[in-house]
Amino acid sequence: MHGLNSEGNTIQPWWLEIVAPGQWGEVVVEKGNEVIARLPYVLDKGKIEMPPLTQTLGPWMKPEIRDFLPGNKHLSNQKEIVSDLLGKLPKHKSLRITLDSVNTYILPYRWLECNYYPTFSYRINNLSNPDKIYANFHNLAKKNINSARKKVNVAESSNPWDIIGLLHKTFKNQGRKYPVKDEIVHRLIESSISKKSGKLLIAQDYEGNLHSSVFIVYDRNVCYYLLSGTDPIYRSSGANSLLLWEAIKFASSVSKCFDFEGSNIESIEAFIKQFGGELITNYVISKQTFINDFIELTKPRIKRIIGYKN
Repeated sequence: MHGLNSEGNTIQPWWLEIVAPGQWGEVVVEKGNEVIARLPYVLDKGKIEMPPLTQTLGPWMKPEIRDFLPGNKHLSNQKEIVSDLLGKLPKHKSLRITLDSVNTYILPYRWLECNYYPTFSYRINNLSNPDKIYANFHNLAKKNINSARKKVNVAESSNPWDIIGLLHKTFKNQGRKYPVKDEIVHRLIESSISKKSGKLLIAQDYEGNLHSSVFIVYDRNVCYYLLSGTDPIYRSSGANSLLLWEAIKFASSVSKCFDFEGSNIESIEAFIKQFGGELITNYVISKQTFINDFIELTKPRIKRIIGYKN
């Protein structure tokens, strides 16, 4: 549903039409009359880029294509498929796609003159036993969950503004502007809930103050921790930890695994790590001009100098 996963569920057209209206398409590889691989893409002003609020775009291949074959024939097959998919993409000035973690054979992209680098997330790969999951939480996470239970009530909401407002407060507290248009977030939440693919959870105290909100999207295979916002005033209440635990418990009833979606921000990574997920790698592949390569290389250093958190 959101991105691609190891079970082979591709991103849904309705999702792409919300996050990249009129800008998306897909290329496929066929064998006989059967589609054996597909790669969605978003083309914006001549650039193939990741759409907002989307962790990965693929490519999807039939699961058996990744199964071992003598002489590593399966890798040769994947190489041909990757070359075919990228060769079918529309004309573009630059390319930047985040691959799902199932795509571990990255060398073909290098041979097609793409650069690649890893990004990371955490994932609970087995949701069948919530008690065991909780037992693997860091003591600090358990402490915050127990503390929050005394301060807030958790409820389900269908009002996107219950989280949009907190997203703006969270980013304003960091001296930044939330980078996604409210309209996109609003439509994505409403559509996901109506399709029974999303859930918005909120935590309010007994005076009605909204402490924190969490929005997850899910299919039968993966539940993604997509959005989270906390009012800076109530940052110490532990409400976000409680909501995350409630989200994981719900995910155990509808999905096989829970993906935290990761972060490059050290404090956020430290928070997510408390919940016991396994570290996974998603590779970003890119192909652009030398000047843009140089900009990308120096951007993290410049951000550190000016104190910008990304």
